[in-house]
Amino acid sequence: MRKLHPELVAEFYNKIKHTHPDMTLEQCNDIVSAPFRQLKEGITNGNFPTVRLKFFGTFVVYPKRVEAILKNYTKMFKECRMTPVNYFKKKGQLENFLKTKKNEPTDKLD
Repeated sequence: MRKLHPELVAEFYNKIKHTHPDMTLEQCNDIVSAPFRQLKEGITNGNFPTVRLKFFGTFVVYPKRVEAILKNYTKMFKECRMTPVNYFKKKGQLENFLKTKKNEPTDKLD
């Protein structure tokens, strides 16, 4: 049986409401949804942060994958399968990510 987000939040809220009597269902929903909103915000603004969500895993953006996506977007743009506005917006985000990753110090010991 598949449960949707509101059902899961309500179920969780019912389990914890006796320990947190001042918390409302809306506040519980905000707390539960905060990590996912943060992840979405980081991705949509082009920062592509490395985020670890307990029980879900670590979300990492690899530079080589970004290069491949950028190459694919360029091909799609040349074939007129992507609008110029969308192409240049995404291209700018991906290039900024690659530029910041290139300037970051590596964790490798020499």
